[in-house]
Amino acid sequence: MLREQHKAGRALTDLILREAAPARFRKAENKDELVRAVRSFIRMYRPHEAREDTVLFPALGKLLPAARLKELGEQFEKEEDKLFGEEGFEKVVVQVAGFEKQLDIHDLARFTPKLKDK
Repeated sequence: MLREQHKAGRALTDLILREAAPARFRKAENKDELVRAVRSFIRMYRPHEAREDTVLFPALGKLLPAARLKELGEQFEKEEDKLFGEEGFEKVVVQVAGFEKQLDIHDLARFTPKLKDK
């Protein structure tokens, strides 16, 4: 199921990137499609990430020696560089920040519940 969700996540990411393009984002119906895609991604991603964090990654840590885990991390880094270029992750973070500003969801304080002091 996690693999299936990765496939669905890539499809949703492609849709999000397409609908977030400035020329498409200006049209209301495209904004609605973008919002639906982002909500779908979030709905799927929250339990997906939780499963990876609580089941998959801990099991991986028990199955593989530390040296192999480090080797895999380096392999992932090389793949990231191939896909996104040098410092690719950092570039994607900047791109996502731009999308968040376009969607007016960049200020996390607006989404943080206010707790009363005791």
